[in-house]
Amino acid sequence: MSITRFFRDAMNRVFAYSNYDLVNNVITLHLLPRLRYWASLEIMKSLRDCDGVLVDLGAGDGSMTKYLLKLGVKPRSIVLIDPAVNGLLMMRGGSEIIDKVVAIGEMLPLRSSSACIVYTAFALRQFSNKPLAMVEVHRVLRRYGSFIVLEFWRPDAVLIHALLLYYLTLPLPLLVSIIAPRSIREYSVMRLTIKNIGPISWLRDLIDKLVGDVVSFRKYIGIFVVIRARNIRDAHLRINSPESKL
Repeated sequence: MSITRFFRDAMNRVFAYSNYDLVNNVITLHLLPRLRYWASLEIMKSLRDCDGVLVDLGAGDGSMTKYLLKLGVKPRSIVLIDPAVNGLLMMRGGSEIIDKVVAIGEMLPLRSSSACIVYTAFALRQFSNKPLAMVEVHRVLRRYGSFIVLEFWRPDAVLIHALLLYYLTLPLPLLVSIIAPRSIREYSVMRLTIKNIGPISWLRDLIDKLVGDVVSFRKYIGIFVVIRARNIRDAHLRINSPESKL
């Protein structure tokens, strides 16, 4: 089974058997609202130059988009993309501006230069080929379009990395067993999502090389990151070198 199918199936079960937003808020130690707010600020800054389509990449149940709509953001059109259909089916409201598409980040079913903003929240870790997904983001973004990433990622600092692995191995399963016992197995795969990937600095460099210039970069407790990049150049993209580090 490919890693894409593995995570798709795991997330389908998570959406079916647990309160995804509640669990995520608990396991992020109630930092989720603040993290979403930071990411939303970057999206809203990008909206000043955006009169086209927004893309929620790895949308899941549309939590990030729902948060944006609650803040009063009123884009012309939003496309939610995720391989897990159970998540997309949970998205309610906004039907007049929202389209839901089952697809993967490495093969976006969108025309080139069709999106003015692409944003992704806690999904990029699960992409099987991250450089290829970044190339696809660059392809669908308009010139001067923005890419916003909110993620939980492997930290640069060795000590924080060790603490993170400990948290994912012992405290996290305990928390999930209390609030979502049917999803313990699915949340245990979070350890795999930070295995064999570069640290946060690697992610920043990857985005800067393959999507556009990083204009905003913010970390919280060395683990969570919000990045905004702008597609302000026509680059000849090469993915061989970044792929070799995955």
